[in-house]
Amino acid sequence: MPSSPASSSSATRGSRPVIVGAGVIASCSYEARAFGLRAGMPLSEARRLCPRAVILEGHAQVYRCFAEEIFARCRRVAPAVETYLDEAYCDLSGTERLHGDLLEAARGLKRDIRAATGLGVTCGIGPNRMLAKLVGKTVKPDGLARLAAADADVFMRDQPVERVAGVGQAHARTLRSMNVRTAGEMRALPVAALERLFGAAGPLLAERCHGRDTAVILEREIPLSISRETSFHRDTADRVEIEGMLEYLVGRACRTARGLGIRPGTVAVRLRYGDGESAECARSLAVPSDADPVALALALELLRRQVKRRVALHGLGVAFSNFVRGGSEQGALFEEREAGRRAALYRAFDRVRTEFGHGVLVSGRALHLKGRLDEDEHGFVLRTPSLTK
Repeated sequence: MPSSPASSSSATRGSRPVIVGAGVIASCSYEARAFGLRAGMPLSEARRLCPRAVILEGHAQVYRCFAEEIFARCRRVAPAVETYLDEAYCDLSGTERLHGDLLEAARGLKRDIRAATGLGVTCGIGPNRMLAKLVGKTVKPDGLARLAAADADVFMRDQPVERVAGVGQAHARTLRSMNVRTAGEMRALPVAALERLFGAAGPLLAERCHGRDTAVILEREIPLSISRETSFHRDTADRVEIEGMLEYLVGRACRTARGLGIRPGTVAVRLRYGDGESAECARSLAVPSDADPVALALALELLRRQVKRRVALHGLGVAFSNFVRGGSEQGALFEEREAGRRAALYRAFDRVRTEFGHGVLVSGRALHLKGRLDEDEHGFVLRTPSLTK
């Protein structure tokens, strides 16, 4: 799993705590985490907890280029590679005759990545993806570890319940309220009890707490969500600025969906107010669509439905989910010609933006952001990173 840019930056600054982000923490180094800092924390709180931290605004597009270079080198080693933000799962099943010792193959991959990018990465090797990730966590940063199948049961026994794949914060709170703190203690619960607690995920969790995971490596997985969000440079109640930013964020999210060959079925709009309160509203599209105007129309409706408080907005975000595969939107019979023309138009836009940068084309309400926000070749410089999960 590649280390984050923030982790690498700390090494060049005398191991000082380093934060990447603007408004909130996007990522932070291990030295910063020792002070209780974490992703999503407001920078005001981070400065209070760690006054000597180095704060870098960072640039998601630059980090993405490094990540893609690392993933390309992973694909030279593994026939199937699944990527997620700054992690790569490599399926090495059946490659022993090609690579020989898999531990040595991983060392070679680490050397190759270091030579190409200057970054250190952590590699974990295990009998399944869950255990490979967990054993890698034991040797961060820039480490290498291997867990044999025979040792999986013992290794998993003392892991906190949060480290069992599929146990999120809500599930962990439920388990800890029952005094179940480790994977070993979780094993005492009958499968039927886990199923009553967590539904269809219950039987899977019963397997995973023993270290057994049947999840396969998918080279091109449909993400759970695509979100684009930002903090405003100053809290604002200006409807023109807010709607302009929403249109820009929707356009970025739609472009990402089209690049992945998927169409979102659900659109959500998230608001963060200047007083710390937040709100979110989601609705499904009548027909899944990756077209900017279709997603924007619903996003604007959700925005107008939520903005009822007389408090300026601090942040704004849009999230897509419930994806289906497909290239362009599907409409009713007499709308197909228009839908086809619109799909061709946005494919042309995407080609231009890929060649010259997203910021070369700005339209609609987003034009009102011109002169208000800094720009570079990637578009408007946002204060929070964009995520595809």
